Amino acid sequence: MLFFFPTQTVAVVSAPYERPYADPISLKAGDRVQIDAEKTKETDILGWSWCTGPDRRQGWVPNGWITHQSGTAQIVRDFNALELTIKVGDRVTLHHSESGFVFVTHEDGAAGWVPDACLQLLQDWESNYPAA
Repeated sequence: MLFFFPTQTVAVVSAPYERPYADPISLKAGDRVQIDAEKTKETDILGWSWCTGPDRRQGWVPNGWITHQSGTAQIVRDFNALELTIKVGDRVTLHHSESGFVFVTHEDGAAGWVPDACLQLLQDWESNYPAA
């Protein structure tokens, strides 16, 4: 499920992560994608499908960002599967999360996806979301 973080939400990297793909899939809203059901079954990452875009690049795409109409799969919002290499102690600004990954901006200005399990929030979470 897509979640947007409050502006200026910052986290510190608590576990390292290496970017697995140099030039992954990048899509614009409305682009058609081909889903590889077999490769999708091979992963333990729930909520993502392995897709090929119009330019033949491939990568993981969030299931919630794909619609299926008349036998065609289309992306509903702009998406780039670029992941970042991060190391313990790095700081990142959180933008949005989807199914176990967070889209962040690194302190060096690079933007991309990282696993949420590698991050520890720095802001007081409860101050952003007071009890109801």
